[in-house]
Amino acid sequence: MSDHRSVGRIVDLLDVVARADVPPTVSDLARRLDVPRSSVHDLVSGLEQHGWLLRAGRGLRIGPAPLVLELLAARHVSWTSLDADAYAERFDLAAAVAVLVGRHVVYTARSQKVVDERYAHVADLHLPRDPLTTAAGRLLLSTAPAAVLAGVLDETRATDPALVADYEAQLPLVRRRRTAWSDGLSQDEVAAVAVFPHRDRREALVLFGRRGTDAARLTAAARTLARAS
Repeated sequence: MSDHRSVGRIVDLLDVVARADVPPTVSDLARRLDVPRSSVHDLVSGLEQHGWLLRAGRGLRIGPAPLVLELLAARHVSWTSLDADAYAERFDLAAAVAVLVGRHVVYTARSQKVVDERYAHVADLHLPRDPLTTAAGRLLLSTAPAAVLAGVLDETRATDPALVADYEAQLPLVRRRRTAWSDGLSQDEVAAVAVFPHRDRREALVLFGRRGTDAARLTAAARTLARAS
């Protein structure tokens, strides 16, 4: 298949998924696009691994990757359903919203309140982050496609096997509680907790605080949000 034809099929596939009222399955897409199911499966696997598609039960929906391009193009979007400023005010902690794009975490929004200007810079530029060293990434990976999770773990294991072992040990608890922590993993003086405020969306809300100083407030906020979700 020519590169031109492959690009055309990808565009058509994404267009069908985006317009569908009900998340279409691979078989639905094959019938709609009139292409072999095996070809659709290969395209879907690649798009899913890079954040362009997400699983929705047996079907598929558009993932966060187009959002990131929109954000980088500096256009106004209101994709997120989470108000970072509202959560920051509620818990008196810095807050951000994050999604998993391929094998990286991207912050899509943040509160005006900040705990560290370095985090504000990363959030404002939507820079990709290593998921295993962030609370958001550790949470988002817990619900990621198996291929994405395995890819991140295999890649990191080559350079930091202890970090992978620590995450694998915590993964069952993260999945059960729908909460993940990063206590000094990214910045020595900063602790963060990530939660899923809504069961039907895969946006992580991240609350940031100073290690030690804000530990009790972070713990209380995490418990409150976990009960609510």
